[in-house]
Amino acid sequence: MNQPTRKNNKIKLPDGWRVVVARNFEEIETFRPTWEQMQCGESLPAPNVDIYRYLSVVESMKEAVQPHIMLLSYEGKPKVMVIGRIERRQITCRVGYFTVLKPSLRCLTILYGGILGRPSDEVCVILLQELINTLRHGEVDVTFFNHLLIDSHLIKTMTNFLCRDHFPTLDLHWQTHIPESVEAFYKMIPSKHKREWRRCERKLAEEGNGPVKVVCYRNEEEIDYIMEVACEISVLTYKDGMNIGIVDDSLTRALLRQAARDGWLRAYILYVNSVPCAFEFGVRYNATFFPEYMGYDPKWCSFGPGALLWVKVIEDLCVDATIDTLDYGFGDAAYKERLGTKSWPEASVYIFAPRLYPVFINILQSSTRSLSLGLECVLRRIGLIHWVKRCWRNLLQAKNPKSVP
Repeated sequence: MNQPTRKNNKIKLPDGWRVVVARNFEEIETFRPTWEQMQCGESLPAPNVDIYRYLSVVESMKEAVQPHIMLLSYEGKPKVMVIGRIERRQITCRVGYFTVLKPSLRCLTILYGGILGRPSDEVCVILLQELINTLRHGEVDVTFFNHLLIDSHLIKTMTNFLCRDHFPTLDLHWQTHIPESVEAFYKMIPSKHKREWRRCERKLAEEGNGPVKVVCYRNEEEIDYIMEVACEISVLTYKDGMNIGIVDDSLTRALLRQAARDGWLRAYILYVNSVPCAFEFGVRYNATFFPEYMGYDPKWCSFGPGALLWVKVIEDLCVDATIDTLDYGFGDAAYKERLGTKSWPEASVYIFAPRLYPVFINILQSSTRSLSLGLECVLRRIGLIHWVKRCWRNLLQAKNPKSVP
């Protein structure tokens, strides 16, 4: 395949190739048949790339977000579609859980699962050059790829030294195969874990002076209630101190409404004596359940309400004939290793524009990231990584004035 050439600082595509970009709702609609067909062909279709969910997000954030959908075609045949949006994005420069700085840049965010068509290595070169062209023209300051497979050719062919992301965020992505029955699920679990879960449920019921139960909400008219419960719990947690808890805003409500209308919504709440103490909201997309929001009241933390709710959710999924996989999303955790049956590594990657300020932010982020990774490596070697993380989260929890002692 011919490589892209540059003329007058612009990318000249190889013969036969064409790129079209949709930047508004009308132009997106012309892509709809191709979009839906290409996503159906993906081995791991992601709900955020579904056209209905994408439009719900953009509509709810229309003052802050601009659609940006790229379609690469060869001799008139669609080959690759890139699902993204242009928005202001904070580049968090963090050491551990401590945030040093959060500069904001105009960012082209490529959604998770948003590169449709399974592009070959040669096509990835064309795609990457087109994205770099967008950066060079000043449309955006940075491009963000949300969790690519680490063997992706897009990672291997990143741009020049000053503009590339030197320390991509690496995460394990875990899934669990859902057995056909609750009995089959428990046969997979070691006896010590089953005893621990039963003990947690018994102690939780004793402390709460009442039964433990889980309710699953699926309807649009129930969204006001589940949002109220989730926000009351989330505001008490360490996630609130890091600004990563659930928020009652137009975007969250738009996503929940769209999920409920399309029959995707699964919102689980764990009650002790009719008092909510944990929640987990997610969506069923195709045959997979994707958890999206979760949290538990810290006053019950010694009884393991989060882990107990996970178990109850899996029990419910076992009797749901439409679901065969639980996708935990990004990041490693003990409960994912315990319950997961499959995992693979992914990397979140930035490409910065070749201009002074974006390059400076890249240097700043790379410096804090390298320090954080170095400290994490030392703590992991001496076996203190989980203890330090737990203590740090507890400290954030203690500093939260809304937290219940």
